[in-house]
Amino acid sequence: MGDWRSRLADVDDDYLIGIANKGIVKRAYKDKEEGNYKVLSLDAEAEVSVGGEKVIIRMPLGESSCSCPSRSICRHVVLGILALKENAGEEPGQAQPEGGKHILASKLMEEIGAYPDALLCRTLGSRHLQGILEQKKASRIPPITYASVITVELAEMGQTVKLLSPLEHSSCTCHRKDLCVHKAAALLWFKLEKEMSRAEELEGEGGLGEPSFDKGQIKEAARQMKSFLEELIHTGLARVSPDVTDQMERFATISHNAGLAEFEGYFRALQDSYGNYFARKASFCTKTLMEQFSRLYRRAELLLGAESDKEIAGLAGEFKAEYFPAGTLELTGIAVEHFESQTGYEGETVYFLEENAKEWYTYTWARPVFYEDVKRRGRQERARAPWGVPLSLEDMAGARMKLTGARCDSRGRLSASQETKGELLGSRGKEKRLYVKDLGGWYYRDFGKLFTERIGNRKVSWLKKREDGKRETELVFLRPAFCQKAFFSETEQKLYMSLYDEKGKEVVIEAAYSKNEAWGIRYLERIKEENHPCFLGKIYLREGRIRMYPVAVFEKGEVLEDENDG
Repeated sequence: MGDWRSRLADVDDDYLIGIANKGIVKRAYKDKEEGNYKVLSLDAEAEVSVGGEKVIIRMPLGESSCSCPSRSICRHVVLGILALKENAGEEPGQAQPEGGKHILASKLMEEIGAYPDALLCRTLGSRHLQGILEQKKASRIPPITYASVITVELAEMGQTVKLLSPLEHSSCTCHRKDLCVHKAAALLWFKLEKEMSRAEELEGEGGLGEPSFDKGQIKEAARQMKSFLEELIHTGLARVSPDVTDQMERFATISHNAGLAEFEGYFRALQDSYGNYFARKASFCTKTLMEQFSRLYRRAELLLGAESDKEIAGLAGEFKAEYFPAGTLELTGIAVEHFESQTGYEGETVYFLEENAKEWYTYTWARPVFYEDVKRRGRQERARAPWGVPLSLEDMAGARMKLTGARCDSRGRLSASQETKGELLGSRGKEKRLYVKDLGGWYYRDFGKLFTERIGNRKVSWLKKREDGKRETELVFLRPAFCQKAFFSETEQKLYMSLYDEKGKEVVIEAAYSKNEAWGIRYLERIKEENHPCFLGKIYLREGRIRMYPVAVFEKGEVLEDENDG
């Protein structure tokens, strides 16, 4: 009897629920009150008679069996275990001494730690693995309950996993007995939380983001691109024919068909610049044209020399971002920005700040316009909000909403998935006021601190991203101590405005002229030096100076540092 007493010392109700379920354990306790059971033997395998059924109790307990038709752990087996505990002089369900209570938990942690990451990554697949890693980066950790059984609630997958020793007897609400994707996710979450695994190593295990390419097609496309660009530079800008834009359109189509998203964008941007040159538009800039040309030529050279799918993928970019579960988000709409990209798209981007994590999210509604001679302005402003929210895109900028089942990519761009459900919580009020306490670390009066936190600790790759036309989605609020009156450069077709903090540190606002930006430029020109609004925008470093691309300007009473202000 002594052996069975020690074997069952750390088996509690949590463990029994783990190998069966809560309903079966409750039913076993109810049957026990009737007393229709008897312990028949206490050998290596104990035998118990329960209500006319023969129960064999084995270690591990999940391998116990019963003569009834059930193939899983039934109420008879659970009652048999309770009978053995009672026979050992222990009251079923009672609290265990601290020394023995966590024996199973310790064994379980050892087993989880020894479980190979490679097997978990293969079971999860690239999409689920990337989703877990993105959630980990954003500190969106599923609830994990620690006891003799470790319970992981995977809300995004809609399942609950109970991990118990031995691991092969772990259970999932999907009812699969083998290692399902949910069990793999639960194991990986536990290992990440206990630092048994590292996220950067898991990316290598999963082989993430390496699509396959037709290398013959890629090489031929790269060869044609390089040859075309060399001919273009030899011809020179003054002698080039206007029909060169048609050839650029052809290369954009070739890039699209070959899966080269970045190259399609580069050719459309180059096409746009040449179009501005032939139309003699003031917005044409030779420096910008040469930057575009040099970048595209260098990329074509690299593509021609790329050997592996990984190298090609790094140059090709992606047409459509992969979206991953983001959980439940409570969002405050901050601003909406209209854009007309050189790559041939226009639309609206709405910027949201998540109320709990204080992270930026965006939703973009875009459409291609590269085949249109006359753009249909204003269409996006009347577009409806996604997720079933009864608002226009423009009205989302002043709203508070809750998204259930949200999905986003690695840069915080939200998906318009029909699976995501939106609930309107209210608005920022008639005055659309914002309070600094709700803005997290995105509000700055000290521009030195701004540089340290948002630029100084960035790697060079962040700056290169902007050179490639990819703006960061993270915005900052700047409250200057004073500012100089804005001026518009006719030669550069740009507006410049210098903002200063109390120590005299400078941030330069830059806004290039376009029909879309004309109203905003006129507004900035009217700002007086003694009037200090709050600026919202995207910052970057160029030529040793912090610069800002403005997204919105808030008047004095719209961003308050104290709830008693205003």
